[in-house]
Order: sequence, then C-alpha cells, then structure tokens
Amino acid sequence: MKLLILAWRNVFRHTRRSIISAIAISVGLAAMIFMNSMMNGVDKMAEENIINYEAGALSLFRKGYYREEGRYALDSLIENSDSLIKELRQIKGISTLTERIKFMAQLNTGIDELTVLGIGINVKDDDKVFKIRKSVVKGTFLKTTDDLLIGEGLARELNLDLGAMVTIIVKDKYGTYNAYDFEICGIINTAHPLIDRNTVLIALEIAQELLNMNQQVTEIAIKTNVKDLEKLKKEIYQKIGTRYELKTWKELYASIFEVSVMKRTTQFMLALVVLIIAVVGIVNTMLMAVMERVNEIGTLKAMGYSNFHITKIFVYEGGIIGLGGSLIGSIVGVIMSLYLQYFGFDLSKMFEGIDIIYPIKFILKGRLEVGMVIFTFLFGIIISVLVTLYPVRRAIKLKPIEALRKV
Repeated sequence: MKLLILAWRNVFRHTRRSIISAIAISVGLAAMIFMNSMMNGVDKMAEENIINYEAGALSLFRKGYYREEGRYALDSLIENSDSLIKELRQIKGISTLTERIKFMAQLNTGIDELTVLGIGINVKDDDKVFKIRKSVVKGTFLKTTDDLLIGEGLARELNLDLGAMVTIIVKDKYGTYNAYDFEICGIINTAHPLIDRNTVLIALEIAQELLNMNQQVTEIAIKTNVKDLEKLKKEIYQKIGTRYELKTWKELYASIFEVSVMKRTTQFMLALVVLIIAVVGIVNTMLMAVMERVNEIGTLKAMGYSNFHITKIFVYEGGIIGLGGSLIGSIVGVIMSLYLQYFGFDLSKMFEGIDIIYPIKFILKGRLEVGMVIFTFLFGIIISVLVTLYPVRRAIKLKPIEALRKV
C-alpha cells in the first residue's frame, strides 16, 4: 500500500505531463470503441435491409440457377411452386414464405430508357416476408396487374410521379422481347439503395406472363426466427431433396461482408496507430521520470528497497495513468457510440447520387458492443503497465552509490 501511495504522489508530481499521457491513451481507446460500434451498426443495417427487402433469411432456387451474383438467368426455374410451398410450410422453424421473380428489364418513359431490376412479387403474401408495403411513401401498394411500384431515387432520376405511364421491356426465357405498359401506383422509400434507385416491382402474375414463365418462379424467400440457418437448411434439404439449392443471406452477399472485414480491420488499425502514439507518450513520460528521479531511486535503494519494489512503483505509476486514460476513453467512446446508435449521422446530403457497394443509405447508426468496451478498457490498462517495463529496466540498473552522487 505504501508503494501505491508513493506511485500516486509521483504521478501527480507532474500533473500536466500525466494528464497529457492519459488523454493520449483515451483518444486511441475512444476511437477503437467508436469505430467498432460504427461498423457493427453498418453491418446490422445491411443485414436488416437484405433480409427485409431483398432476400429474406433464406432463399430457395432451382439447382443451377444461382451461378453468380447479379445474374438473373431464366433457364433454371422453380416449377409447381404451390406444392413445394406446402411441403416447406410443414417444416418447423419456417415462419412464412413467398414467391418472387427477379429479372432484368428496360424501363422506358417515352423520353428516357434505363436498365433496371424488375421484381415480380406475390401481392397476397409478400408483406409477410418483406417490408415493401410499409415502405410506400406516396400512393398505394400494388392493386392490379397494370400497377407498378418504383423506388424514390429512380422516380427522381427519371422525373416520374404517381399516375405516370411507363413501358417495361423484357426478354423472356425463350429470348423473345415483350413490352407492357404500366401505371405508377406508388413510390417506395426503403433503407436499401438498390431497391430505391434501380428497382421496379410488379405483380407476380404479370411478370410470369411477360417472361413466358407460366406458373414458374425464380426463387422462394423464407422468413424464419431460427438463428442456426445452416441447421434449418439441412432439415429443408431432407424434406425436399437436392433438386433445389438454399442460400442464406450471408452466402448471397458474402462479397459485401468481405469488404466489411477489410474496412473493420483498416479502421481498427487506424485507431491502433493513435494508441501506439499514446503508448510512446507513456514511455517518454516514464523515461523522464526515471531521469529526473535518479537521486530518489538511489535513496530508496540505500533504504533497502529492492529492484522488485522499485519496479512496482513505476508499474503502479503506469497503471494509474493507464487506468485514468482507459476510464476517460471508455466513457467518451460509449457516449459517442450511444449517440450514433440512437441518433445517427445523416450523410445522405453529402453523398447524394453516389452508389456504394453496401446495401445501406448514408445514414450511419452504431451498435454498441459491451464486450468491446470491457476489452478496450482492460487493454488500455494492460498496455500502459507493460510499456513501463522498459523505463524500469534503466531504473533498477542504477547502483545506490552512483545514484546518490547526483543528489
């Protein structure tokens, strides 16, 4: 206890220097917590958008359909989807499901023509899996086969509004071009930029007619509360056989989350650089303390204090500085992360019109991870203690007589 009290007094002997070192540590740790929260939030938003608007938790395709991301082939289709859905409904863990058709199309306004992603949806049960109906901000959801939903971003780009007539031009599964006139019945605004800026939605029946698909569909989207999707996949395969293939939302968008890992690593490294700078500051502080207190160290050794006791004093000093810096950094990091989690940063005006690979808009919201806060807090203290060992080596090498000569 006496050594701890002595270390405490030594820390505040040069208050400004100690505070600067503690603040340097706190900046690095706060940055680590904040960046981790930001990436957690971005990943969670991307996950929710994929599940709620594009793929569901699981997507079922005819075997051979899903050959590469972004390709919507019409040569491997699901037939007799009604009977297949009945089989799937019997599987425990599947909440509900719906059929969809995805296809590439040309959207012609009479003035402009643009390539878009078309989605044919089952109007009766699409909202049991997806949240498209809730995202209608103007007009109404699909009511007739002549109705079309368009994303807000796409409508703005083409200067379209409710009641406007557009023509959808598609190539059916036999390679024949077909066209159909639609009336825009509703404008949607989701949290998914692909849906808002590049997608039109029509009724499943008219999509089948346009693409000459009879009762066929390209996929069945499955909603489930089961967290172990791989286990559910095995159960589904046992029920329906291997004529089909199942993809989880993670598998469908693996490339996006590979980018997430790279970004997370890069941001963590940036925070770590800040922390390393702070660590260098502690080393310098402790080295200066050793140089300034040579006579005190000699006196302590002359009084019978061992190298172990002197080491403990300096380690305590580094630990006190680290504790203060870690506490401040953790508090600041938590406050910043909570603000990001509940209020977020709206960057949509700054980046308006820019396409990104992530299925989110430029509204950043965080997700605080308690485990990361605890890890960062302890990490700051441990690092601060460890880096004091180098200056301590110089202190314990001093001989009492040589040190006392400098008194």
